[in-house]
Amino acid sequence: MKYFYILFFCLTAFSQSKPLELKILSLTEIDSVSERTFSLGFSISNKTDKTIHFILNPEGLIPISGGSMRPNPYYKIYEKETSIDISNLFTGRKVSRTFKNEEDFKKYQDSLSEVVKNKTLEELVRENKASTIKNIQEMKPNETKEYSSTFRWDKNRYFKNDVMEYYIDEKESHFFELHINLMKEELLSKFSEEEQNEILKDKNFIKGWFTSNKVEINFRE
Repeated sequence: MKYFYILFFCLTAFSQSKPLELKILSLTEIDSVSERTFSLGFSISNKTDKTIHFILNPEGLIPISGGSMRPNPYYKIYEKETSIDISNLFTGRKVSRTFKNEEDFKKYQDSLSEVVKNKTLEELVRENKASTIKNIQEMKPNETKEYSSTFRWDKNRYFKNDVMEYYIDEKESHFFELHINLMKEELLSKFSEEEQNEILKDKNFIKGWFTSNKVEINFRE
């Protein structure tokens, strides 16, 4: 019993020592005939009395299976207590582009491919570095920042992920959760040692995996 209390105390102390809190504030929806638009509000709070820094792009959400090295918030969907691993459940803000004919559409596709193909390795590394620098966040002691995101569901209920099949049951309760994985060395690996020292100078970088509260998401008819 004594060891149980020691373990409980250690776990409690660890959970209370988290320097950052990720919290979902609201999740609302607006319906149309063909799709449902969700509006998410969430916050990140510095729970310490010191200024902290971390690398995060809070603007775009990605599914939790969408790539472990991307510095974005991840979302996770549950049907009751069971997680659902669907990578293409939501879409972002739709941007439409019209073309006069198929030939114009083909030219547009080719132009995009050409831009990527013509970039040198040095250019890609330079863009990656610039993106990492841009995503360095600073939070003052006990500061809270609020963010919002909009995503859409086309009301499709059947999904297939490799050999796994999923059906979103309109009769069951579903829940939405956020995660952020704050990395440092992994995202700074493309910088030289001198560049890393300059980036880290006088900054209190934090790392770790942080999980939000769960809120219900409406997939009902």
